[in-house]
Amino acid sequence: MRAALVPDSTLTAMLMSNHPETVALFFALSALDRPVVVLPADPRAWRSDPPLPAATPVFVSPPLRALATAGASACLRLCELPDAHSAGTARERFFACPGFVSFTSGSTGLPKPVYITTGSYLEQTSAIVEASSLLPGDPVLGTLQLSTHYGLGQALILPTALRSALGLVERFDHRSTFRLLAERPYTYWAATPLMADVLARAPLSGPPPAAPAICHISAGRLSARTFHTFAERFGVRLRPSYGQTENGFITVDTGSPPDIRPDRVGRPAPGIEVRIGDDPLDPLLPGQPGRVWFRSPWYMEGYGFPPRLLPRAGREGFSPTADVGFLDEDGYLALAGRADDCFKTGLGHLVSPGAIADSLMSHAGVHDVIVMPIDERGGPLIGVAVEGTVDSGELRAAAARGLPPWLQPHVVVVMPALPRLPGGKPDRQACHARLSDAHRAGVASPSSPR
Repeated sequence: MRAALVPDSTLTAMLMSNHPETVALFFALSALDRPVVVLPADPRAWRSDPPLPAATPVFVSPPLRALATAGASACLRLCELPDAHSAGTARERFFACPGFVSFTSGSTGLPKPVYITTGSYLEQTSAIVEASSLLPGDPVLGTLQLSTHYGLGQALILPTALRSALGLVERFDHRSTFRLLAERPYTYWAATPLMADVLARAPLSGPPPAAPAICHISAGRLSARTFHTFAERFGVRLRPSYGQTENGFITVDTGSPPDIRPDRVGRPAPGIEVRIGDDPLDPLLPGQPGRVWFRSPWYMEGYGFPPRLLPRAGREGFSPTADVGFLDEDGYLALAGRADDCFKTGLGHLVSPGAIADSLMSHAGVHDVIVMPIDERGGPLIGVAVEGTVDSGELRAAAARGLPPWLQPHVVVVMPALPRLPGGKPDRQACHARLSDAHRAGVASPSSPR
């Protein structure tokens, strides 16, 4: 790898996947003196704003050689590595690199590169260890994609810091995960609500395997149905948490199992302070909703590729998020959705997508929900894309029972799986296209108020 570096390259990069040889490549790159750019093994995510500098070598492990053609088409400078061979006796100092670049999901445009120092990653890891009362050697189950900040931090850097065993799933599915859980006990698991829902409802041929004692769930809405179904099957209560690519770990529920609250995303992690309102220096009182701000000791250095970085926005050390929520009297954070997701219908009704999603997620046949406005001459309509097995008519009936008239969906599309981005989040642009097509085809409910 050192031979492939050129003087005008200030970075190294790699295609990351959940494979042992690719993990080994990550550690090798972390021993070099340049920041490491972690690219997903999915060509859809290789275009970013700004783009990867042309001189950057992108190292490809043998399991990902099939992507070489796509890399050439994307004008990436790919460096294919030889097949594995016996290791020598030399030992490198891993995590000696200055930092790592991961990418936002790209749900509202091209993915943005986010640069976080190695020290910040390790400080975040220490906070996870402290909040979860983890001990050296506690085994970690890894089902998240390591190419995301969430997966890299909690499914790779965490077990590395603990010097523990890592059960790694190459591509999440319930069979592979059940197989790992049956082979040995695991202490910690970071996952998405969809992953928890799949394990809670997937068919079993015998008794369920033991679930990890600590299950942190983030990157989506955790429904009360999934929370209780998982607890009934595995005897473990999921712990809601909250984070973002620019920072990672922000809040988590660390209460005793009977006190865990599925309608909240926990309290601030050790070292984090959260405030609500338009101005973090003049925060709102408990219970009042507003923009979520936080102050963190391990926040990103900026957007872009070092040394060219756009400075992070903020005020007096507090950084804004795109989320709206409130803190209750006990300091627990409740999220109401993204600030830029709210919209008004043609009749002037303010729509909070989170309220609609929460209501529909309580239905047994619903696994995930995206709510968004659909353009119409008389004003936006409420569009709902649903992942699940429920009939759309049945879903409309459930919405009529649980939502006021002005929040009834106008366009409902049910599909077996929502289109998703490389990191696993729903592809909002693709969902919008499906809903718009359905509206043009006349799927809108004529009785729904607009």
